[in-house]
Amino acid sequence: MEVRFANFEDASLIGNLAHEIWPVAYEDVISAEQISFMLEQSYSISAIESQMKEGHLFFILESDAIVQGFASVTKESQAVYKLQKLYIHQNSHQKGAGKLLIKSVENYCRKQGALELLLNVNRNNKAKFFYKKMGYSIIEVVDIPYYKYVLNDYVMTKNLAR
Repeated sequence: MEVRFANFEDASLIGNLAHEIWPVAYEDVISAEQISFMLEQSYSISAIESQMKEGHLFFILESDAIVQGFASVTKESQAVYKLQKLYIHQNSHQKGAGKLLIKSVENYCRKQGALELLLNVNRNNKAKFFYKKMGYSIIEVVDIPYYKYVLNDYVMTKNLAR
């Protein structure tokens, strides 16, 4: 498995993978209607390209030339970056893929001078246990209005200076 930076040509690949991952990952977390809406808002080719233009740096995880996952990060300040997305295909769960991807993001952020990496995770998403295992801690509980929905999240952080 290896991690590489994504480019504009990868937008459809990221979008297709999100459309495979999201319905399974969120089936017990949010409604099917919300899943469809959020996929359209965030994972159409034009949405991904817009995010890239706005400064989201995407990472692609591949194994034997098959894309298994992706992540994106943004710079919030010189010392703080935010993990915007981290998704691993269900076929690659429990195989070290998520750990490799998040460690790659963390190492990139450290090299840029970041001291902290933030992320939001839905309070009902079992991924919160993965993040805790990776050294993240909950610092805030938030309810974020998102169109006609409310995102019920934990804000988590990890000190990258250690």
